[in-house]
Amino acid sequence: MSETPTDMLKVSREVLNSAMAELEGHLAAMERAYTESEDVARQVSQSMRSTAGTKFIAKIENWQRGYRTVMAEYKDLLDAVGITSRVMADTAGEADANMDLWSGDVYDVLSK
Repeated sequence: MSETPTDMLKVSREVLNSAMAELEGHLAAMERAYTESEDVARQVSQSMRSTAGTKFIAKIENWQRGYRTVMAEYKDLLDAVGITSRVMADTAGEADANMDLWSGDVYDVLSK
């Protein structure tokens, strides 16, 4: 039995949801690292008043800027995926509703 377009859309949506869940796990780890980096930067600034400490803090701040950029892009991705997911769900629903048109003879379908 071959997959219908509706089945393919449902599978694609499941794959998309799985990929997003995996990405969320990675981003949660990044969030924890960001929080830890703030603590480390604070400790270094309080205890290392040297050029090395200043350079280290600058590297942490650079990483934090990168993190904020990634999170902004992730939020944009979530918005786009939400729209895509709704379109896929709507399309799958429409395909289910219209499948009866494709069950007959092709000439009958074209004459409707």
